Amino acid sequence: MISQSSGSDANSSRIWGPLCCNCGRATTLAKSWTNDNPGRRFFKCVVHGFAKWADEERPYGWQKVSLLEARDEIKVLKESVKAMNVSGSNSTSHDLVNKHEQEKKKLESEVMAANEREKMLKQFILLSWGGFIVVIAMILVIGKN
Repeated sequence: MISQSSGSDANSSRIWGPLCCNCGRATTLAKSWTNDNPGRRFFKCVVHGFAKWADEERPYGWQKVSLLEARDEIKVLKESVKAMNVSGSNSTSHDLVNKHEQEKKKLESEVMAANEREKMLKQFILLSWGGFIVVIAMILVIGKN
């Protein structure tokens, strides 16, 4: 029987030819991830679970250690991704709000600066026209004398 720390690889399941369980139902091919049989394929009954090993040899040596390490690393990474998704959904929306607030403040300050430049430009143009009119008036006065 498969221990609680194991599972079967649903992606590798498929109907397996003539092998049937003792109950007469067709079996599927699954993969064990227990500590004793990592990566070992077995025939699985929908009702009774384990029916028979498909792999004659048990895993051993460095292959067994490597499979167990890979299984544990995958488990840790899946938990990490799950935690990121849970915390990420909250922090992502909060981060987006902060980002938009900062961008809004930046744009507001740029609009205020542009309005000040426009006001100064209008004053410069007004003074320039005033100076131009004074110079023309002086030329006309000097020209009449």
